[in-house]
Amino acid sequence: MRSNKMWMGKKGQRAALLGTLLAVMLGSTGCGEECLDAFDCRDQGAAPAGQAWACVEEKCTQVAINNNTGGDDAGTNTDAGTQTDAGAQTDAGTQTDAGTEPDAGTEPAPDAGTEPEPDAGSDPCESATYDPKLGTLQLQTGYVAGESAAVPGLANSGQIVVTPGPTYSLYTVIGGSVSSSDAPVVYSLGTWPQVELGATPLFDVLSPEDRSTTPGWIASALVTDGQRLLTGYMRPSGGIAPASGGVGVHDLATSASSTYLPAPNILYAGAAPGVFLTVSDSLGTVSEGQGIYALKTDASPFTALKVGTFPENIHGGGAISVSTHGVAMLSYLSKSDTRYHGHAVAPALLAQALATGTPFAVADAPEVVSFLGPVSAMGEGVVVLRGGDAPPDFAFTDVSRYAFTVTDAGATVTVGAPEPVLTFPNQCTLVSMMVPMGSDLLVKVQDKNGARLVRIRDGR
Repeated sequence: MRSNKMWMGKKGQRAALLGTLLAVMLGSTGCGEECLDAFDCRDQGAAPAGQAWACVEEKCTQVAINNNTGGDDAGTNTDAGTQTDAGAQTDAGTQTDAGTEPDAGTEPAPDAGTEPEPDAGSDPCESATYDPKLGTLQLQTGYVAGESAAVPGLANSGQIVVTPGPTYSLYTVIGGSVSSSDAPVVYSLGTWPQVELGATPLFDVLSPEDRSTTPGWIASALVTDGQRLLTGYMRPSGGIAPASGGVGVHDLATSASSTYLPAPNILYAGAAPGVFLTVSDSLGTVSEGQGIYALKTDASPFTALKVGTFPENIHGGGAISVSTHGVAMLSYLSKSDTRYHGHAVAPALLAQALATGTPFAVADAPEVVSFLGPVSAMGEGVVVLRGGDAPPDFAFTDVSRYAFTVTDAGATVTVGAPEPVLTFPNQCTLVSMMVPMGSDLLVKVQDKNGARLVRIRDGR
């Protein structure tokens, strides 16, 4: 039987690959320092093959992964743990001279490094059973796995967004990562479930004045209200250079019609009918410090205002998800536990802020959960990825849904108990992205069999 100690050695090597995947699937912290640990380097984009992001002297740095797998995609590599560990060799210091070899009773016990490494066949991820759609993930009672589609093999692809339906059009950002010098652009990914990359880009993420500047822009946001796309981009400064960044609003019916606005340190965005929400330091001409800003699109010209404030002394703002009945889950990264904390803002409270321009305090809204990310709306609720909090191996446990009940004419939100949708019996299959698809959920799963998108429905 394989010992726990042996498995942890291989698990640690797999965790390095997991760290690379996390760099793709999560957004920026917005800390003053460039990083505090590897978790803070998740805005750096995908690291090159054989590399992972680590925090070295408060700087995000690429380090070599000792895996020797030769694959490009963290989800398709053979587990680095199948290599023979150097610790399996007998320690030179424990060998005795042939003439002085003690008897069995006095032979010193070998240290942990002398324990032989099992062969590749004992790796649980090699012998595990993989479902064609969900891999080793376990779908929970009441939920149904619908159509699935392979993800195009795009080295620099980023976020994916889906229009509200009933026809689900998909879009993605190509470029705009530290590992790529290409300027970020938006491509069509077809109509679900026929997922394929369009022949030419549709929109530039960067504003015209920023397209001529040096590389280094990170594509930080991509959301849609069904009529328009909002893209966000920033240049991480590590607290040294002035804050920079912007958003673009692109009309899906008129590809040549795009509006660009300054939005320094834009980290995340969300969409509700008639409005886009951003986590940024300002938006357009409204500059009131880090918080939740809104861009009202129900009239021309668009109107920007600040609608939400964060607590003091946090690492930065977090993801935005808006349920189908208008509850906005807004989040921030806490310094106390280095986790995101989500709060459910009632529709009436958001509407009041949009009408009056008086911001609400995000932390005063009912708390949903602390989580790692990613996060996504799913019908009248939100789903989050849960797990441990020790990078680089976060030990994901489940994707759980929290239902939102709205009463008092939209003024009160009650947060339901967590209801698991997918569980992780192991870390062999990972969830690297979650996107709302109407009332359903689109998840990107990744393992040794590649990456694919899977639609999850509430079958009840």
